[in-house]
Amino acid sequence: MFDQQKFTFSASRLLIVAILIVFLLMGGYWLEHHVVLIESWIQNLGHWAGLGFILLFLVLTPLFFSVDALCLIAGAVFSLTDAITYVLIATMLASALIFFIGRRMAREQIQTIVEKNARLRSVDRLLQHGGFKILFLLRLLPIPFAPLGYAMSVSKNDFVPYWLATTGIFFYHLIITYFGYTAAHFSKQMVQEGQAGGPSTAMLVGGFIVCIAIVLLITRVAKAELAQIEGIDE
Repeated sequence: MFDQQKFTFSASRLLIVAILIVFLLMGGYWLEHHVVLIESWIQNLGHWAGLGFILLFLVLTPLFFSVDALCLIAGAVFSLTDAITYVLIATMLASALIFFIGRRMAREQIQTIVEKNARLRSVDRLLQHGGFKILFLLRLLPIPFAPLGYAMSVSKNDFVPYWLATTGIFFYHLIITYFGYTAAHFSKQMVQEGQAGGPSTAMLVGGFIVCIAIVLLITRVAKAELAQIEGIDE
């Protein structure tokens, strides 16, 4: 039976991200200083800045580096439109790379890891049902990107449905990117008081609250659907 308790970490994970953002906001000067350093590095890349971020995403993600952190960085450094574009492209490319590594290069090692991890074993039982719907619903849950991708890569599912199902995590990545953009905006306001321009604080705060509500709703619906599917197929 699909154990919903093993996936209740979604809300706590969002809470951790929110706490991180609060600390960043409280340390406005520190964030502004380091964002300037990152922005300087990206500006030195000129027209290649977006490509540089995507390549960084591709290098770090298969090594289990936090995708949340990368999305936050994108939101803080780029304009919101550019950040979203780069994150979505990088997500799809990284998903393909993880599938290739898991299916062609490290299949036995990953299967061993899945067998030893209770949460991944629960995911693997669902993956045995196969099909795009299962893959997509799992991606709607804020399960760490790379571990879930590797678990999917050693299942019986083919690449095309796996890759298309990656779009399910877009909701979550978009929201984390938006959090990074919001954090950077507020930190600049704290450091440069009276700064004009940009979206209003009320709009950003409202969007922040709406984003959390959407993620929690999507997660709840996805968990219910997965529980129902496994209950029917038993």
